[in-house]
Amino acid sequence: MPWRHDIMRNHTATHLLHAALHQVLGHHARQAGSLVAPTHLRFDFTQPDAMTLEQIERVEHIVNDAVAADMEVFPHLKSREDAIAEGAMALFGEKYGETVRTITILESDSLLSKSQKQASGLQNLEESTMHPTASVEHQHKYSYELCGGTHLDRTSDIGAFLIMSEGSAAAGIRRIEAVTGRGAYELIQKRFKTLKQAAGSLKSSVEEVPAKVNALQDEVANLKKQLADLRMQSALSSFVFHLNNVQTVKDINILAAEIPNVDADTLRMLADKFREKYPKAGAAVLVTGSTVIAVLTEDLVKKGLKAGDLITGIGGKGGGRPNMAQGSLPDASQVKAALGKVSEAIEEKLK
Repeated sequence: MPWRHDIMRNHTATHLLHAALHQVLGHHARQAGSLVAPTHLRFDFTQPDAMTLEQIERVEHIVNDAVAADMEVFPHLKSREDAIAEGAMALFGEKYGETVRTITILESDSLLSKSQKQASGLQNLEESTMHPTASVEHQHKYSYELCGGTHLDRTSDIGAFLIMSEGSAAAGIRRIEAVTGRGAYELIQKRFKTLKQAAGSLKSSVEEVPAKVNALQDEVANLKKQLADLRMQSALSSFVFHLNNVQTVKDINILAAEIPNVDADTLRMLADKFREKYPKAGAAVLVTGSTVIAVLTEDLVKKGLKAGDLITGIGGKGGGRPNMAQGSLPDASQVKAALGKVSEAIEEKLK
């Protein structure tokens, strides 16, 4: 049945993935859960930090090298005590009987270094006349785990291995999701189709897509900067107009103005410019959208006024220092009505 063979591919690939994680991250990266389905595999492992893109690529490369090495996969029943003593990996917290099933993936001669071959007595492994199953215990193991699941006979049957995602599963636990065989082909086909569509939209070849995207990003960044500069010029122009038309109430210079299309930082900068022009007897309330900035000169603060009182006095909410506060209006469509209350709020506080 095709779906069963897909499960076998994903299950054997899970063992290769576990071994690859040990090579890249270290032996602390141990299995903490897994899902083997016909469509994909999911593998949880102990790891405190997110993997880097380079680490993910290295793991994927190592697994695909192991697939291409056409390594043999051997299931074998033995006592739990012997298996653990031989170094078989067991799932932490899992309960096993006295007799366990082990899955051994034998190291391919092409993946062994000269020193490994000599240490394992495998320098002439390809010329060995022993039957593979008779020499499993004495051969170098690429992976050796307790497992009762269904597996392939050779790693090459996996076809291809692609990591779809790496993310957090829980505190100190990372999760990798991957596909093999037909699932990998479908993913490659889907992504290549997307890449070709992107190339078509960019009027470029597939190979030129990254450069085209980088060029577009640079162009967008420049346009955003130009737009920000234009907005700043517009805001300054509007502010200068208001600054030259302040109200005077009880010898206090009051500026209540809406400055559209700017952020809170810009409002604070404009508020500072107001205090530069009016170092004494000055009060300003500036609004953009629903954001409000209120400022007072120090002499008014000494008289008992607080910037936050100006915000609440016009129906907003917020707070901050006595000479500068930030808040928001409940209804951005009522800005003009709110600004019309600034003088009244100051008069009320000075009674």
